[in-house]
Amino acid sequence: MRYLGAVSVLLMLCGATFGIEYKTFTGHIEDNQSLAERSTIISVEARSLVSIRLGCHQEFNQFLTAYLQREDTKEIVVSVKTVCTKSQKDFDQKYKWARVFSDDSDSVDYRIVVTGAERAFFEVLYEVNTVRLPSDGTPTYHVLTPGVPSIHTFAIDNWDDVNYRFVDVSVEGWENQTDVIGKMIVTQNKDELYNFLISPNTSTLNSMRLGYSKFGRIVLSDVSSPGLAPGIWMVGHILFDEEQTKNIAISIAVNTDYEYVSKVVILTIVSCFGVILPIFCRYIFNYMNAERKVSFAAWRQVVINWFYSGNKGLAYLTGFLAWMLIVSAFQVVHAKWGEMMEKGDRDICYYNERCYRPYLGYYDVSVNGIASNLPFMVHGAIIILSVSLAETSCYSLKHKRYDYSIPYSFGLAFIFEGFGSLLYHICPAQIIFQFDTLFMFVISQYIITALVDGHAVRREVHEDAHKLFSSKRKSIRSPKLFLFFLGPAYGFNFLGNLHYIDPLPKPIAFFFFLFVGLWVLGILLWAAYKANLLPTSYFRAATIHFTSGGVEVKEKTSETSMLKKVFFGAYTLLVVIGFIMVVMGKLVISIFILGELIVALTIMTAASFVYLLSDLWFTLTRVVRPNNKKYPMHYRYIIPAGVVLYLLCGLGLVIVSLFFFVILESTDKSIPPWESRELNQGCVLNDFWDAHDLWHFFASHALMMIVLVVIQMQKPCRDCYMKYKECQIPAKEKNGDREMVQPVNKKKNFQEPEILKVIPLVDDKSVVMEEVNE
Repeated sequence: MRYLGAVSVLLMLCGATFGIEYKTFTGHIEDNQSLAERSTIISVEARSLVSIRLGCHQEFNQFLTAYLQREDTKEIVVSVKTVCTKSQKDFDQKYKWARVFSDDSDSVDYRIVVTGAERAFFEVLYEVNTVRLPSDGTPTYHVLTPGVPSIHTFAIDNWDDVNYRFVDVSVEGWENQTDVIGKMIVTQNKDELYNFLISPNTSTLNSMRLGYSKFGRIVLSDVSSPGLAPGIWMVGHILFDEEQTKNIAISIAVNTDYEYVSKVVILTIVSCFGVILPIFCRYIFNYMNAERKVSFAAWRQVVINWFYSGNKGLAYLTGFLAWMLIVSAFQVVHAKWGEMMEKGDRDICYYNERCYRPYLGYYDVSVNGIASNLPFMVHGAIIILSVSLAETSCYSLKHKRYDYSIPYSFGLAFIFEGFGSLLYHICPAQIIFQFDTLFMFVISQYIITALVDGHAVRREVHEDAHKLFSSKRKSIRSPKLFLFFLGPAYGFNFLGNLHYIDPLPKPIAFFFFLFVGLWVLGILLWAAYKANLLPTSYFRAATIHFTSGGVEVKEKTSETSMLKKVFFGAYTLLVVIGFIMVVMGKLVISIFILGELIVALTIMTAASFVYLLSDLWFTLTRVVRPNNKKYPMHYRYIIPAGVVLYLLCGLGLVIVSLFFFVILESTDKSIPPWESRELNQGCVLNDFWDAHDLWHFFASHALMMIVLVVIQMQKPCRDCYMKYKECQIPAKEKNGDREMVQPVNKKKNFQEPEILKVIPLVDDKSVVMEEVNE
């Protein structure tokens, strides 16, 4: 009995502090005992929860029953039974609650009656929850006790403009109690409330529930399930932990005059200013071709030709892959979102609940998380437009050697990356994350492909030299790209995510990781081959002889540098470590594949950018001269300043986007949902966009700037890739590995051609190769 008394005192103190009325009723059963001696009357206000708890202590196993009946109708509304035992442990386990919600419009008297074995001592602990939550955001404090659920109520008025309102039902936990997990439900259905109090994980059809440690929020709107409706709403809480209490603060906030169309329109308009980037990039990195004008008639013809002529294989394959994957992804995502809506379980989708803005009138999703992907689509359209204008220039000049398939593919990949990320944000979850990275894989691999393709053209462009090296330095063909990389990457990514969430059977997991390891090994061998690190590579050191404008030229091909070997060795080590972490379950395979791609393309882009800068330096020092009216001397200052500005802007965008993505991380799909909610961040811009939305905005701009430079390094127009040289080349001039010898042509008034064009890949037996003896 002392134990019961201590619990009663504690609960009464808590009730006095947090607005819940806890009372006790004690006594014992005797023969010829009147009803009044083993019962008590309580008054219950309208729409309140009544809970009764019965305990006893007796030397012999005996049963006691307590029931609650209405005084006016004598109807028994709820009862609870317990067993009297000598064991204190068994006594604690049998000390249970029974609850009923009174939905009467006025106060009603109830009687608690105890019946059972004679000479049994009993104690009834009962509570009447009369707390009403204010709807102005003011918090109501409460202490959750193990095994003692809490019910609060709030009222919703009958609004005419419900399409412009939503209600936030929030709960905050104490910082030092994040290890105590609670569960919250919001409903108007009494039966589902009772089922939740008995089993918190039970599926509900007309309720929403979630788990929380530090923070949780359920948003009621016209598109939620249940939908926002007038009347009395119940908010229930219960603890998972059976030993610790939890201090919480519950608040109700009504958001009025909610409107999102103007915010989305502003984001789209601001994203359209990205059209400046391709103009700026082309002007500073390829300014000799930047000023060419195109006609609308020629551009229209190029657009028509895109569908039935020219080499657009990679772009067509990109579109085919996109439609196939996007449709399949939408089926999976919509099924996952539908499961959340059907079960009422908000733990299925990992939203940033602190900045959850519903798509009122249409969809119970975070409209800000979806709309923030518009910059990717807008920038993809801008890339396609700028590439079409560049192709129109080649078409108007009747060039014969140009291929814009990869640049067009970049634009399509941007658009479909926006769609993939949009689908992911319908229901963010670990298994859905693979759809967010679908076209990040594609964009990353296209960057690598473009750099390899651009490297097929020598910096020192010459007809004979280009014939030789282009025949050896082939680009990555699109069928091989899809067959050997993108296809396996998607397959392994899908199975790897399944294994991360629900481990595969050991035999299947063994073969899965075996095939992944063999695939990774094959990719590394291919990279070593392309980097001239294998004995069988075509790019062996050699000396070639050719004639350039009457000048005999002897040139050494580049040997494999020690720096390249060191970088490749470090990259291989990084890949091996990442693969081991994937096998151990410490790293998601999506992050592994995407991370290794990003590292590879970063190294390749940096190396290729050095070549691009050397090309600019060559042009600025050889072409820009005082007597050149088209390219005057001030270009020597404008172009370098533009390059520096472009680099600084790109680097700044990368840093800002990573800051929002890493430092201000708002969710983590690899941890339990209640832990992920601890990372939730409030809106940071216009009370609508959160940090992850700004990550989308800045990352799209940063990635666009990288892709635009990569397109210039890819040299899609071979006839546009020009080299301006001095008319007279001094004899015996040293220029790196190039050695100029006396001119072969002795004619008077001879001048070297001003423009040297790249020619198609053909074999030329007149070019002589001599292996270098090491």
